[in-house]
Parts: sequence; C-alpha cells; structure tokens
Amino acid sequence: MINRIYILSLFTIALVSFTTQNGPVVKDSTEISTKDSTEEVVIQVSGLVVTGDSLTPLPFATVYRSRDARGTMTDENGFFSLPTLEGDTLQFSSTGYVTRHAVINEGGDKNRISIVQAMSRDTVMISDAFIYPWPSRERFRQEFLALGLQNGDLSLSQGIDPFDVYDRLINVGMDGQAASTEVLRQMSLEMHYGGVQPTNILNPVAWARFIQALKNGDLSN
Repeated sequence: MINRIYILSLFTIALVSFTTQNGPVVKDSTEISTKDSTEEVVIQVSGLVVTGDSLTPLPFATVYRSRDARGTMTDENGFFSLPTLEGDTLQFSSTGYVTRHAVINEGGDKNRISIVQAMSRDTVMISDAFIYPWPSRERFRQEFLALGLQNGDLSLSQGIDPFDVYDRLINVGMDGQAASTEVLRQMSLEMHYGGVQPTNILNPVAWARFIQALKNGDLSN
C-alpha cells in the first residue's frame, strides 16, 4: 500500500513539472499592443527638386528630415533619395529659393514613394548700394597721384585693346554665385563619389559609342 502511494506521488509531481515547462505562454495584451503601436515603418523617398517657373532641375539643394536634421543634397540633375519614417517631415531648401516642407504619410505596399518638389524664387528687395574702390576721396587722391601719369596718358585716341580687356576679365575670377555653385558641386561630388568621378570602363553605352566611332573612322586621326 505504501509503495502504491509513493509511486502515485511521483507520477503526480512529474505531471505537474511537465505541464509547467511545456504549457502555453500567455503574454500580456498591453505589451503586444504597445509593441505593434511603436513599430517603425521605413519609407524610401526619391524624387526631383525643380524650379517652380521653368521646372528646371535644381542642383545641390538640401533635403533633410526635420526630426533629426539629417539628410542629403540633390545631385547635378536635381535627384535625391532619402530613407524616412512614416509621418516624417522633409525640408527642402536652396539659396535664393523659398524653403518648402513635405509630410511623408505612407509609402504604399513597397514603402517607396517618388515626389517632385517645385521651389519658388525668394526675391528680396534692397536699397541701392554704391561701391567705391577707395574708402574716401582723400585716399583716392593719394592713389591717383601715386600713379605718376604724364599728360596725354589718358587720351582716348590711344584706343583700347579688346584682348587686353579680355585678359583682365579672366584674371578677375568667379563672382559670388559662380564660386558658391562650384563649392556646392565639389561637396556633392565628395558625398556621392568620394571625390573621384566614376569611370566608364564598364559602361555599355560608352563602349557602344567607342565601337561606332571606330567604324565611322572618327579615331583615325
């Protein structure tokens, strides 16, 4: 009798242990709903930034997320591509244009969307500004007398050499807008290609043009 009671007790303990280890795990419904509500949806946004008046691609425009102030720049053709989260706000800005914003609501089935952002020019009216090469009339008088010009040196009958004028203009260099465009081009090149232009050695279009040029005899010289 005692042996039967002992065996029954061991069987009961083993059954309880098996149920505890392999039984179903029930999760809190609050934990599940919280995880589903905080799941982030990544949306790849690609598109073009163009001017609003002529729809010309706008190169080197800044596109970034307002959430974390991180983004990218458009290339020379105005193209950009940037990963975002659902509900993010993209900010488009460029020198001389009004800043625009776009809210990314959803990305469709594949979480990819394409947009074309038009930018309108930001016109600022300022008062007239007169620029002089010398800070005062007295300084101008000193510099002019220091030239040591003789009578007749300023006569218009001597004429103006157009080639000399052209050489002087070349030595002036780029103006502010040209210098800014060149700096932005270098920054975009550094960001997209690491500062080195890609080669066309594996470009099938370039090879087709090369073979056609050989057939036409364009490279015979």
